[in-house]
Amino acid sequence: SDELAGGLAGHYLSAQRLAGDQQEADALAAQARIALRGAADRAASLGSHEQAVKFLEQALEVATSAEERADLHTRAQTSAEHVLDPPTVERHALGRLAAAREIGDRQAIASAIANHANVLSNWFGTPQRGVKIVEQAWEEFADLEQTPAGVRLMSALAVSLSASLEDEVALRWVDRYLPIAERLDLMEAIVAGLILRGRVLINLNRAREALVLLRGGHQLALALNSDRERGGRTLLTFYEQWGDPAKGLALAREGLEIAHRIGSRGYGFQMVGNGSICAIRVGEWQWAADLLEEWIPPDASAAQYAEFFIDRAVLTALRGGDASADIATAARLRREITDPQFESYEHWARAWAALAAGAYAEARSEAELAARTTTYFRPLALPVAARAALWAGNADDAGGTLTALVESGYRGTAVELDMATIRAGLAALEGRGPEALAAYREVLKGWRQAGLAFDEALAVTDMATLLPLAERATADVQTAIDWARDTLERLGARPILERLGTVADAVPHAR
Repeated sequence: SDELAGGLAGHYLSAQRLAGDQQEADALAAQARIALRGAADRAASLGSHEQAVKFLEQALEVATSAEERADLHTRAQTSAEHVLDPPTVERHALGRLAAAREIGDRQAIASAIANHANVLSNWFGTPQRGVKIVEQAWEEFADLEQTPAGVRLMSALAVSLSASLEDEVALRWVDRYLPIAERLDLMEAIVAGLILRGRVLINLNRAREALVLLRGGHQLALALNSDRERGGRTLLTFYEQWGDPAKGLALAREGLEIAHRIGSRGYGFQMVGNGSICAIRVGEWQWAADLLEEWIPPDASAAQYAEFFIDRAVLTALRGGDASADIATAARLRREITDPQFESYEHWARAWAALAAGAYAEARSEAELAARTTTYFRPLALPVAARAALWAGNADDAGGTLTALVESGYRGTAVELDMATIRAGLAALEGRGPEALAAYREVLKGWRQAGLAFDEALAVTDMATLLPLAERATADVQTAIDWARDTLERLGARPILERLGTVADAVPHAR
């Protein structure tokens, strides 16, 4: 039975080692391989992927053919991805490539090279290495362009180029291979291409077109029960941070449930960072704090954990704590990563920490560095820079940041509300009180409808800070301030609460 497959495999291996002649040893090794594959399948189906890797590696010890080794390495890599073990993932990716070279099948070799490039980009944050590997391979395998292997190579090159911020070049490769994938009816490649094209277009400031592709690609992946579903969901949770963070949080929570059901730490890992930032905007701070506590190991040394330390640093700073240790840890971990987004994460966390501490010039500088380093951080970082300028009373800097945010081309409910909030603040700073008050009323309705409690409380803090005295004293402003106080107290957002209290308590309530 399946339950006994592991024990049976162990018996076969022991017997094989004690066999009296080679013919008997070979026969027992063959039985062991069958039993070990069965045990690995059983373990994987139960979500015990670490055990599956062990069974498959035992099978590799007694595998006799390159074809068999290629299959076992492929299976082991898949389970290692679920386990969240990048070194083992790469080891088996390289094993698959070595087996393909031994077989001599050019399509298998090209596919294995594409697989290794994806591992470097997705699991090690070194997409430039992926670009170099695929470009070298393309010189040898360009004649396979019209084959499934050629599509895989082009897809891997586009993935690595996009992660290296060479999105215009990446788009050309996506548009080159998608028609071939359509003709060959390669549904996995089509789904991957739609999702990747969406990612690239986001970075090229074609946000609405991009999100249609991302959402459609994700829905197609779900319908096909494709493994690409995870990648689509991950990208959507990131882009919903400035689109619809409440929806992004729901996607992340559902993704965590899926990960738990299939026993995949690799899947769950992708949901944590983006889900936490969406949760901060929504006002689910304790959920985010508990999730990060669960996922950050006490002795984290792997580079991929850098983002989690950043998320926790932002939350710590917003609660009035010292975020410097987590930021320093993230900075140390990201030294192993060439993907520029991790540098942007660090600057972004420093910006929030400075804003919370009242260091407005530093907050603006760090946020602008985050936006310059990685273009798709503009809708996340530039609103922080603008708020720092507004709180410092600097209308020129706030206006310039607003212009940069509008011209960045990023669109979505949350970022458009950010723009409207900045415009209201500028009107207030410039003494246009009635216009500013009307604008703030509309902005607060928008934040409430979007379900973004923390952003609403920040907008109320802006309003209490910037409105002229006559408008600040109106009854609905005071009602909004009372609500924001309660919300910030619930969240534990002590620095923002203190700022709100300082500016609001100086204004008498309207009679």
